[in-house]
Amino acid sequence: MVTDNHGVLECPKRDGTKIEGNNIGDLPLNETVRGLLQLFENPNSNIPLCDRCGTNEAEHWCDSDCKHCFCTKCWDSIHEVGQYQHHRKLSVKDKPLEVPKCGEHNDEDQTLKYWCELCSKEMCGNCQQFKHKDHKFVLVTEYVKSLGEKTENGLQGVQSCVNYRSDRVDKMLTEIEEESQDNQSKVTTAIASIRQVIDEQERILLESVQKTEKDEREKVEDYKRLLQGEQQNLIEQILKFVVVCHDKNPKKILDAKKPFEDYIKATDTKLLELKPLTRTKKHLPDLDALKNMETEIRKIKLEALKYDNEKLRQLITNTTDKSTLNLSSSELKDRDMEIVAKELEINRSLTKLRLFTNQISDIGAQHLADALRTNTTLTDLELYDNQIGTDGLEHFADALRTNKTLNILIMHGNKVKDQEAGFIADKLKTNEKIEPQIRKINEIPYTNPQLTQLITNNINSEYVDFSGKNLNDQDMKIVANELLQVNKVVTTLYLHANQIGDVGAQFLTDALKANTALTRLDLYTNQIGDSGAQYLGEALKTNKSLTLLQLQTNQIGDSGAQYLADALKVNESLQDLRLQNNKIGDSGAQYLADGLKVNKVN
Repeated sequence: MVTDNHGVLECPKRDGTKIEGNNIGDLPLNETVRGLLQLFENPNSNIPLCDRCGTNEAEHWCDSDCKHCFCTKCWDSIHEVGQYQHHRKLSVKDKPLEVPKCGEHNDEDQTLKYWCELCSKEMCGNCQQFKHKDHKFVLVTEYVKSLGEKTENGLQGVQSCVNYRSDRVDKMLTEIEEESQDNQSKVTTAIASIRQVIDEQERILLESVQKTEKDEREKVEDYKRLLQGEQQNLIEQILKFVVVCHDKNPKKILDAKKPFEDYIKATDTKLLELKPLTRTKKHLPDLDALKNMETEIRKIKLEALKYDNEKLRQLITNTTDKSTLNLSSSELKDRDMEIVAKELEINRSLTKLRLFTNQISDIGAQHLADALRTNTTLTDLELYDNQIGTDGLEHFADALRTNKTLNILIMHGNKVKDQEAGFIADKLKTNEKIEPQIRKINEIPYTNPQLTQLITNNINSEYVDFSGKNLNDQDMKIVANELLQVNKVVTTLYLHANQIGDVGAQFLTDALKANTALTRLDLYTNQIGDSGAQYLGEALKTNKSLTLLQLQTNQIGDSGAQYLADALKVNESLQDLRLQNNKIGDSGAQYLADGLKVNKVN
């Protein structure tokens, strides 16, 4: 490592500490690591003192009546005579672990064997039978085992997060350097381009000014030469006139009259042609724009890109059912997944997250995967019809090595090939629940276009009749998601005479727990059994709007009747529950009767 880093050692904590390879002794001791090394080298380093003398280190353990630690000297003095010489001597290293006793009893046999889940404390068999007789309990060894597994999973999750963030920091440092180099190149290129344009424009403007000067100068100089010619002619005529007038000879003056008049007439004609020159001053008005350009250039600064999506935040805030978050078809991008990942961290009741038909790629998948490393509630994540590739799937696979709650990950319609999904699934052997979903990543989910069209036609209806439509369990998932969770006014739903079983009842249950409008649900003449009745019973414990539930002519037995009876004990809205033509016997009828005795609905 020193050779690879040119003889320099860098602190693994990445705190900036660096030393030369030959000065490794300058590093401070890592007490934690040293303690671990000592523990592995000498696991029994905490040798107790002799219980008799209290000064020497104990070497022996009396596994008979004494139950004490002794040094060799004290052992020999006590165990050399009488019945003591038959005591069993063990090495102090083999001393049995001390089993804690129940503090409420003097009986030495009352060891703490159980864990009371209600009181969160250990208890002995006596306490379990009397003081905690109605409490739920498990063997303390089983509880400790589960606690150890939970702690181990938690530590693995923390380790995964720390490793991920550490790797991400290294990538960020590289990104910062690359971004800086890219921005420097952009600045240099842009300014060089501007400088080139300015230099070129300066050359063109100067050439234009010089040409304008040359053209105007030539024009004025030509005019000046013509005037100079006329001035010369004028001087000659003036000299002639002076000579004629000097003799004071009338005849010469009369003879000169005609030539002078011709000259003056011809010269006047020429002067009419040689009108006084005028010129328009040349200036460069666009040069003022350079001042504005200078101001704009000076305004250019390096700023961080600020991103937010207020619409997304409002969608999250306005969701009333905190267990389900539907953000599908919302044009969400990778940066939006940072906001969604934050919701996964703070919302501890979210179990279903729908993000299908968006624009999420590998970077967005990375944000979501990081949140899954510590999330313990999400069970259903739908990401189909996005742009996630193999790298994004790798992020999810890595996160799911420690996440033990997610059991549905739907990602068909992305950029992952079947063989790539299979390869990643083979790597993911520690999570048996998620592995089949990864392997079947590109399978097309169940759809029913006819049912979807029926729902669309009834999306704002109060009365919806889907009876006799040959609907099955998977159709109930569509009804639950696309009708009951969208239509907020439907009060009556007819689903009788279909092929709905226990799974379909479960889908409807999830919707009924949050629905506050439905008052009548007809499910008679279907295939719902005891498990389906259990699901519906759970819904009735929280639903406060349903007044009529028709379940006649199904396959509900005594245990199903018991689940419904338990629900009747707490439900305060249901007025009519119909169960004829099922498989309910005397015990089931008794359960229902007991439930009705407690039920407070008139």
